[in-house]
Amino acid sequence: MSDKKIVESKLKYDAVVRDEILEHKSITDGFSVTLDLVMVEYEAFKNYFRSDYYHIVFIESGEATININLTDYHVKKNDFLLSSPFDIKRLIKFKDCKISTILFTSDFLEKTDLLKSTNDLLAYFTSKYSPKWSLNQNDSVTIIKSMKELAEKQENIKTHLYGKELLYLAFTSYLYEMSALAQKYAQAIHKNISRKENLVISFTALIIANFKKERALQFYASELNITAKYLTETIKEITGKTAGEIVESFVIQEAKMLLNNPELSIAEIAEELNFSDQSFFGKFFKRCTGLSPKNYRLL
Repeated sequence: MSDKKIVESKLKYDAVVRDEILEHKSITDGFSVTLDLVMVEYEAFKNYFRSDYYHIVFIESGEATININLTDYHVKKNDFLLSSPFDIKRLIKFKDCKISTILFTSDFLEKTDLLKSTNDLLAYFTSKYSPKWSLNQNDSVTIIKSMKELAEKQENIKTHLYGKELLYLAFTSYLYEMSALAQKYAQAIHKNISRKENLVISFTALIIANFKKERALQFYASELNITAKYLTETIKEITGKTAGEIVESFVIQEAKMLLNNPELSIAEIAEELNFSDQSFFGKFFKRCTGLSPKNYRLL
């Protein structure tokens, strides 16, 4: 399959900045902050997409509905939304919405040496936590003040002798501020994690890394050093779903995102998801969704 077509399902940081999709200015490669942005129709966000950047959005006024990993989140004033490069995203609708937003890439974290020290701080971008936080007024003031400080450091990066260093420090401080607020607002999807619950999390992480190539439960059981029977029983006990259903849900989620890209043929999508042929993919998709891939595209 053409790599170009698959890449087009991923919105790249450089394209957002270069094409000014969000009116972002990027003085530092891989990092950008924009304040008081009035939302308009963004063609790039109408269909499901992934990105190569982390995205932080603070809602200053108005409201919007944003889909993250096929779940709709309705956000309003003082709500805070986080998304990672791994998340599937789509802007559903908005009304009189003004936001402040930060984009940053893993490359930015790595080259500034922040990646080593911010792993715990970035935990709130993972699927373990809800991406939506609803802040009170005092905490909203705190977070917007920190964003304004970041914007100032970004503006001064070329004129101050230690501009980059000050930006890096300000951003690290911002992540710590977020981490502190997370203790109040981040809703954990998995609470009081037991050994069995931890197995579910490890299983999910393995699926994320391998679902395009591996759908057999024996593969995941072997990777986790347990039997397929124990994996199946534990997943069912904790989640109420079978292990197979969870694997299939990731495949279907990916398939839906790819089907929203009109430039990809169904045969190409079948190949990308490692199905033997288009017919097998079609039967799998219809069994899971009740619709053929072709009919899903007509919705």
